[in-house]
Amino acid sequence: MTTRIVRVGNTLSVEIPEDLVAQASLPVGEPVEWVSNGNGTISLVSPNSVEHRHIRAGLAELDAGKKISNERVTEWLDSWGAENELPAPK
Repeated sequence: MTTRIVRVGNTLSVEIPEDLVAQASLPVGEPVEWVSNGNGTISLVSPNSVEHRHIRAGLAELDAGKKISNERVTEWLDSWGAENELPAPK
C-alpha cells in the first residue's frame, strides 16, 4: 500500500501503510501533526515526540503559575554579547 492523501474541503486525510505507522509509533485513528521541512516536504510529529513533551511541560509550568515576564526575557536577550551579560531568567 502506498501513502494516499485525500482532500475534502479544508481537511486532509492521509492513509499511511501500517508498517510506517508502527515504525513511527503513531496512534492509529488519532490526529497527528504535520510540519513543513521547508524544502517542499512534510514530516509527521508524534504526540509522544520530544518536542511535544517539552511543549506539554511548558504549558504545565504556566498552569502552575511559573511565568517570566516579557520584560525580563527581553532584558536578558538584549544583554547577549555584552560585557556584563545577564544570566537567563528563572
